[in-house]
Amino acid sequence: MTALSFVIGILAVYRVSRMLALEDGPFDVLSGVREVIGQESWVGRGVACVLCIGFWLAWPVALLLPVQNWGEYVLTALAVAAGVVIVHKVIG
Repeated sequence: MTALSFVIGILAVYRVSRMLALEDGPFDVLSGVREVIGQESWVGRGVACVLCIGFWLAWPVALLLPVQNWGEYVLTALAVAAGVVIVHKVIG
């Protein structure tokens, strides 16, 4: 795996996570979905959390990165999720 593909994976996961958790989307679709789900359940709170969405999106993105075995896949997914945390904390 190249460093560039790893960084691209982190940035892609961050962008989609931020869009799903914080942005309204076209015709306010994303904000409407968040309103329907509500904040009463853990799912609703998770849908409004960039870091929560980033954790879950890191797993399929790690499948797109070249890894040698299952252990490396798990570490790659967790590293992508950690990269999302770092980017989110730096950008604010």
